[in-house]
Amino acid sequence: MTQVLTPQHLESWGLSPQATSLLIQEPELLANLAEERERPPLPPGYIPQVVEVLFDDLPYIRSDNGIVSCLRDCPADYAPTFVEFRLDGETAMFQVGGEYVINRMAGIADVLALEGYRQAGGPVQ
Repeated sequence: MTQVLTPQHLESWGLSPQATSLLIQEPELLANLAEERERPPLPPGYIPQVVEVLFDDLPYIRSDNGIVSCLRDCPADYAPTFVEFRLDGETAMFQVGGEYVINRMAGIADVLALEGYRQAGGPVQ
């Protein structure tokens, strides 16, 4: 049985009232996000096979093993309410109006930033 989430539950997520209001209008999405928030961060150095970027739950970009297999046209002024990055079918990052609801990619970003720094000639520790 899926738990019904209220604005009070969302207070612990640290979202603005605007983001909370948008999510409350999407109970199925909200239930999925609550489950995804329980997953641990992705491990440092994780390299996904499939990367998908969704705007308002529609796939706009998909890459399979580094090869773009889907690239949907998008108006330049389009500002999606929901942006999701899925890595190998799992939600790795989800934003509502620019606010992070889920960000499981911090460890990956740290490793990539460090590697880029090293490649640019930074000291190796």
